[in-house]
Amino acid sequence: MNNKRKQEKGVEWQKRMFRMLKKKSFWSVFLSCLTGLFFLTVCMGCRQPGVSPALTETNTPAKPIVYTSIYPLYDFTHQIGGNKINVRQLVPSNAEPHDWEPTAKDLMELQKADLFIYNGAGMEPWLDKVSATLKEANSNCFLVDASRGINLLKWAAEEKKTKKEAQETGYEQKAMTLEDKSEEEHEHGLYDPHIWLDPVRAKQQAANIKEALVKISPKNKVIFTSNYQHLAAALDELDGQFKAMVKNAGHKEFVVVDPAFAYLADRYHLKQVAVLGFCTEGEPSPGEMQKLVDFVRQRQIKYIFFEEAYSPKVAQTLAQEAKVQTLTLNAVHGLTAKDTKTGKNYLKVMKQNLENLKLALEA
Repeated sequence: MNNKRKQEKGVEWQKRMFRMLKKKSFWSVFLSCLTGLFFLTVCMGCRQPGVSPALTETNTPAKPIVYTSIYPLYDFTHQIGGNKINVRQLVPSNAEPHDWEPTAKDLMELQKADLFIYNGAGMEPWLDKVSATLKEANSNCFLVDASRGINLLKWAAEEKKTKKEAQETGYEQKAMTLEDKSEEEHEHGLYDPHIWLDPVRAKQQAANIKEALVKISPKNKVIFTSNYQHLAAALDELDGQFKAMVKNAGHKEFVVVDPAFAYLADRYHLKQVAVLGFCTEGEPSPGEMQKLVDFVRQRQIKYIFFEEAYSPKVAQTLAQEAKVQTLTLNAVHGLTAKDTKTGKNYLKVMKQNLENLKLALEA
């Protein structure tokens, strides 16, 4: 009998312990859930209202990607676009734009761009290849000719002015080489592409660039317009400085190795005389060199200009023969690494050209 009671008490004790364990398990789970709910509420409270993951910095709309063919256009675009665009130069500054060809990688990168600004007037003979590639790839890249609406000069403008017309105007309308080539002969096409060397035409190029930037990013129209106005004012100032220099010049002719400065000469009623205009081939023959020397002496020219990007050999030889000095005249195709480090840009280089011309023209 005692054994039976002991067994009943044992069973009762086991049931009581089981009920206690069940209660502990319930409260443990309950407390865990309550703790989790508390932390979730705290985290939700710490989150800033109105902030969406879609608006984080990494998902900010990308700036328009703009490519330019050559440096002057890059500089204008950079000044107008400011920090509202990503601008890149396609043709390396140490390359000749006429001879350079875009690589497959260049064409792939252009397909991702929003805008490609090219100089036009024959400066980029590879343009058709670029245009065809972008069209085939269904790219949204917008192409803009920076020379649109600008009065262009022909490489070999013929001297058709009569003596009477020359006397009336007092200057030659076009900047000529001494021995003109026919239009068909020129390897770079019909028109001279060095438009940017005339500050007035450069201002027109800048206006075309501004319009293109507004088209791809209309929300930044006010900023682009303001930046353009600052650049236009600087170009107007440069134009005024050239006019003042020429007004005081002792003579109106300057000798250069390569005839890149026709637009500058045309704007300010000057005449460029190109050494290469005398040459039947790459460099002047002894007879051609003598003709150049005679011309320099007759016109009492004291300086021969050459471009920093090219070998000064021809200019130095002529200067030595004619007993004159050499100076640089920069066509601003591109800036060297040294130029970039010293903070040079289009305006600074053109002002240096102005100072060198002032010296050569005795202004």
